[in-house]
Amino acid sequence: MQNFSPEFQTPEQYIIDITYKIWEERGVGRLHDWYAADCPVHSPHGEENTLIDVFNHTLGTMHLFPNRDILAEDVIIGDKADGFLSSHRARSPGRHLGDGIYGPATNRPIVSLAIADCLCQNNMVVAEWLLRDQASLVQQIGLDPVAFGRELGSKNPEAYTVGNEAMRQRWADPEGVPIIGDTTIANRINDTYTALWSDKQLKIMDEQYDRAIRFEGPGGQLCYGRPRTGNIFSSILASMPDGRYEPHHLIVRQQPERPVRVAIRWSYCGTHSGNGRYGEKSGVPIAILGISHFELRDGKIVNEWMVVDETAVYAQIAAYQTS
Repeated sequence: MQNFSPEFQTPEQYIIDITYKIWEERGVGRLHDWYAADCPVHSPHGEENTLIDVFNHTLGTMHLFPNRDILAEDVIIGDKADGFLSSHRARSPGRHLGDGIYGPATNRPIVSLAIADCLCQNNMVVAEWLLRDQASLVQQIGLDPVAFGRELGSKNPEAYTVGNEAMRQRWADPEGVPIIGDTTIANRINDTYTALWSDKQLKIMDEQYDRAIRFEGPGGQLCYGRPRTGNIFSSILASMPDGRYEPHHLIVRQQPERPVRVAIRWSYCGTHSGNGRYGEKSGVPIAILGISHFELRDGKIVNEWMVVDETAVYAQIAAYQTS
């Protein structure tokens, strides 16, 4: 932990503690301590490039869900010479108690899932890639994620018609495609995703996924076994049959008495040229920005969390149709 405060003994502690102190202790002012003034925060809905943007976003989310806990399910760390990369998967229970983007407060209980990738140097977060399963969240509030996403795109089309290349670049790492950890394991997981997404070879699941795979996908979908997991992939592929997958950041973490864990930040860009998960084909470009976590047992994937914000997909479709 070179150039980090001595109160943090490990990278995992740093990520969990600053998250707790900012959000649950409501120490929003401490963003000055742990976020660089020009820290970019990237999401499928746009980019924030100043600390005041991060302040506004944090305060706005606290208003919507003032009693929300942020519970770290896992923090997958990739050590670097000048800091570390982290991929933080968090489950957040709370209640919808504030009026705002989701309409009037409903008092409904929610449990949201998010993954935040952070580049940390000199006791600061210097870049962040943030992804929430917003489709699942709005469903729990009582909204239709398709209508919610389409409204986002119709009201603000310029935010969602930047093009696939700009969206892909938003998700990319400035250093290319860093692989931290065992490259053999990283390449095997990356090759599996390439076969699934780009080559549409769903049979690869028989080789690389455990028969008892537990898969959590977009929209809060939870399924077990290869056939049901494959159905989620095939439904997305049917909507974007010409899409191409690209990795942007891979971490393999091996620790005693823990399963091998892998994190990938990735994109899948193509055209909405088929009838599948995203409804009747529209012919517009779509960029899916995703982050996936994996746990391996005996070399096969036994647990996978694939976070995609599908409201941003519906927003892109509506925005191109509006503009």
